[in-house]
Amino acid sequence: MDIKRMMTDVLEDLVDKELKQFIWQLCNNVTAGIEPIPRAKLQTSDREDVVDCMVKQYPDDAVKIAVQALRNMKQNELAKRIELKLQEVQQPVQEEPRNNPESMELEPIQSDWHRPYSITACSQQFKQLILREKENDVYIPTSRSQRKGLALLITNIKFDHLSHRDGAEKDEANMEWLLTALGYSVEKHTNLSGDAINMAVKNFSKRHEHRDSDSTFVVIMSHGERIQNKDAIIGVRYQRNNPNDIFFVEDIFSHLNSEKCPALIDKPKVILIQACRGGKYGGLYVSDSAPESDSWVHREKDFVCFMSSLPGKRKKMKIKTLTDPANGSYFIMYIVDVFSTSAHKYGIMELFRRVASRMEKDQRFTHEMMKLLPCIERTTLVRKFYLFPGL
Repeated sequence: MDIKRMMTDVLEDLVDKELKQFIWQLCNNVTAGIEPIPRAKLQTSDREDVVDCMVKQYPDDAVKIAVQALRNMKQNELAKRIELKLQEVQQPVQEEPRNNPESMELEPIQSDWHRPYSITACSQQFKQLILREKENDVYIPTSRSQRKGLALLITNIKFDHLSHRDGAEKDEANMEWLLTALGYSVEKHTNLSGDAINMAVKNFSKRHEHRDSDSTFVVIMSHGERIQNKDAIIGVRYQRNNPNDIFFVEDIFSHLNSEKCPALIDKPKVILIQACRGGKYGGLYVSDSAPESDSWVHREKDFVCFMSSLPGKRKKMKIKTLTDPANGSYFIMYIVDVFSTSAHKYGIMELFRRVASRMEKDQRFTHEMMKLLPCIERTTLVRKFYLFPGL
């Protein structure tokens, strides 16, 4: 995606009155020391013409000028979006490496693993082939050249009454890098209470950008527990003798379903949970016993939830064996590694299978008390979901 298309896409969110304000900024010393664009050159309401003029006038600083103009107009959210999009454009990608045997892709992570420098880009030929041959069996991206989407990233690291999560800062950095590399604008929160997590997810579901997106990610990383036979994310103020500071994972589905978040109807909603799941085995998510129906859409559809462990897995013994202090949790490391090297040619369910397959072979998790295997929960994807990184 080039700079012109990126800027045009952002400016499309300005109504005509706001576009006139934007043009006024460009003609009136939007940034000190930079010559304004002559007013006669901007007698247009066409966003493409405005962008063309900016790139000609400021070939190296067009994005910087646009960001400053938007901030002057108090359009801080759009300014942040265009900055994030610039990062996406500049995100290093590499063509698929040659002589990369399939068997090597399925090997466990080595002890000296580091986050890849870049994510392997999908070829335009592969994307066109998938969309042409599997048109009725895949989620179709929007008509724009770059996948539009928001991602929510919540990481609890420091707790008032529980042990801090060593390596969680690395997980946060790795997931933000991966989501940005995949083309998502990341909304990030750190060290939230259970109520604050609930509010963050609820507010995220109301973001207007979902209307123009074709998918979303919600990633939550924290301590976890099984409460009332449900998976609960633990807030930073949680106490064992007063266990009220929690957020139930199932509430993510409630906030993002067709009723509460119609902007994401028919769009993939990917949920990643890095948290332990209590001390009792068994108990799976089930649909409501008598779900309300809608005459037009399914109440809950197009979800997939990938969790770091099976129900009942509590990291209470040798916790550090499940986390590398230098690189974070193995679950996140495997996700980053698999998505970086294989998202250009596989759908998301195959990517999750590869994460699980590689972790199942990892010799670090062979001890009876240290068995670790991620699992897919409450999945309602009705088509294949390809990420098409780099396109």
